[in-house]
Amino acid sequence: MKNRFRYIRFTGIELSPEKLGREPSLSDIVNYSATSSLSVKPQNYISISFPEETLWLSEETYKKAKNVFGVCSYEAHEGVGFGVAKGAWLIIGEPQPVSPPLGVNEECVRVETKLSRALGLPSFIIEKRFVFKGFKGEDIDIGRIKRYRYFIAAYDRSTGQPLTESQLGNTLLWKNYLSNERVLKRLGASSKHLKKDLWELERMSLDAMSRYKVVWRDVAKRFIPAVVTDGAVPEHTAHYIVVNSLEEAYYLSSILLAPQINAVINEISPWVGHVEPRFIKFFRIPKYDPKNSDHKRLAEIGREICGKGEDYKKFENEIEGLVSKL
Repeated sequence: MKNRFRYIRFTGIELSPEKLGREPSLSDIVNYSATSSLSVKPQNYISISFPEETLWLSEETYKKAKNVFGVCSYEAHEGVGFGVAKGAWLIIGEPQPVSPPLGVNEECVRVETKLSRALGLPSFIIEKRFVFKGFKGEDIDIGRIKRYRYFIAAYDRSTGQPLTESQLGNTLLWKNYLSNERVLKRLGASSKHLKKDLWELERMSLDAMSRYKVVWRDVAKRFIPAVVTDGAVPEHTAHYIVVNSLEEAYYLSSILLAPQINAVINEISPWVGHVEPRFIKFFRIPKYDPKNSDHKRLAEIGREICGKGEDYKKFENEIEGLVSKL
């Protein structure tokens, strides 16, 4: 049997601590309700248990979403912390191609970061391999990423690992930018969480750089998903799931638009609205099977929304029905 409790909301009377000079008590409510116009709204809540936590949902939301709870075959991740340290890594505008300096045998670009501009430093030349394409949560709309940004990362693209100190010391990135004492001071003042070297970025990895991803905003009251096809890296204000193909990405993006899933998200996200990576684990989402007709149809809908820009609301009822059968 599901656990239940009844929440009763009283409205129509003013019982603020500011007015009373203290916290209101039950007797205050009784006394005020006898002399004031009072609205009473009961709400029943039902518990849903998961291995690591229990959710309490309104009875209305539970009835709408009860068929979508289960085991999720995907893992979600928080984006990369490239927007920290006063913009030390964020490039202003687009990198400008330049001829490599004498003795450098690779492509180079001229860049300016938010930090370098704030410090009054001139633009500088670095290796192109250290420039990554990315985006923030605010850059995501349903079905598309409306803006991309560029950032610097002293990382090996083939391993997803930061450069060692000796590797970094031989680069233009170090000589022309990171070795600057004022830049180093700023990097040293930023959070040391999840990193041991000043040039490490929190949660930068091969997964974050993977070609195909489904991404969504963190600050929201529902999933706002889009599809990445070029390896662009989400910042920490966005979250992502790595997938193996474009078709799988479309399939998953459609599922995240399901009305019954978003009814739950709207209810469990904190009052400011955060759609956390762990929320994905509450829902029954099987791995994409190209031989499954329902999976194929969800992928087709995702293509219409994310690939062609169609309004997702045209497909909400169909998505709801398909997701309920997963």
